[in-house]
Amino acid sequence: MDAGIHRPAGAPTAADDGPPIAESTVDQAIAWYVRLASGQQTAQDQADFERWLGGHAEHARAWRRLQGIGGHLQGTRLHVQPAVARSTLALAAKAMLPRRRAFKALAWAGIGGTALYLAQRQLPWSIELAAALADERTATGVRRSLVLPDGTRLMLNTATAVDIRFDARQRRVLLRGGEILVATARDREGRPFVVQTPEGTLVPVGTRFTVRRDEADLRGAEPATRLGVSEGAVEVRPTGDPAGAPVRVAAGQQLVFTRAGVEALEALSEASHSWAEGVLVAERTPLGQFVAELSRYRTGRLRCAPEVAGLRITGTWPLEGGDPTERILASLERHLPVRIHRLTRYWVTVQPR
Repeated sequence: MDAGIHRPAGAPTAADDGPPIAESTVDQAIAWYVRLASGQQTAQDQADFERWLGGHAEHARAWRRLQGIGGHLQGTRLHVQPAVARSTLALAAKAMLPRRRAFKALAWAGIGGTALYLAQRQLPWSIELAAALADERTATGVRRSLVLPDGTRLMLNTATAVDIRFDARQRRVLLRGGEILVATARDREGRPFVVQTPEGTLVPVGTRFTVRRDEADLRGAEPATRLGVSEGAVEVRPTGDPAGAPVRVAAGQQLVFTRAGVEALEALSEASHSWAEGVLVAERTPLGQFVAELSRYRTGRLRCAPEVAGLRITGTWPLEGGDPTERILASLERHLPVRIHRLTRYWVTVQPR
């Protein structure tokens, strides 16, 4: 970079192993990376960065890891648009926190006119990468309904991608990522209907149900599929136990399962599928959990500061029209002791007031 990111003399270049880095420190490191990679930094910015970097050993460790992610930028003469860099590095940071190895997964292509791509399969597989190849997909914040050839109704929630495989022997929907609502129709040819995710297969029995796929979270939890059954029943068979007896989930129940097995059955939460009615519902929900759910409908990084994550919230908010996430954030600011801090439109934090 002609005015790029300067490494202090003697600073290590290899990303280190070690315990997870605090998310607040990761946020600071990403903010510095974006500012310095924008090509718009000043001498004062550089001096402030040097002070931050030397102020704590964890700052230097976060910076080394971040350089491992963005190392392909070093030595180039390309400038990165701040919003693009921030959004992409935020995606990488979600994987960086719980991992104990360096990430060299971020390769940069066509900056200034096209987009970025992620390589080497070291970041968690995500809907952002898979959607381009899917048969049907929705963008972030968009919901859409489909009617399949057999009359089955399929609704796609925000940032969802599916493949549809109908032939003489089967009716199969492969959920790559995101969330769907299925209302099955009777098939005159008697073909079984199957929903498949990497964690297992779901076979409904005349039913209406939702299926959601969650990638690994910041705590390092493995990917999981969430099933909620409104009508009928669904039989679940995890990928890791293909010969075992399926678990039957009846109407009014919900279940989370991974490749290895299933968790305990629970009563169905009405809020979990309210999106299909065009609303987001909270019932004494911790604010941190609610903000994480809201972030699924918004491009960029939306997070909740730990200091207010435990506040409880109850309400119903429409997901229709304009940008509903902005209206919901404004509502939080009016009714809770919080303020909405924006570095950019793509980097927002709910903080204490």
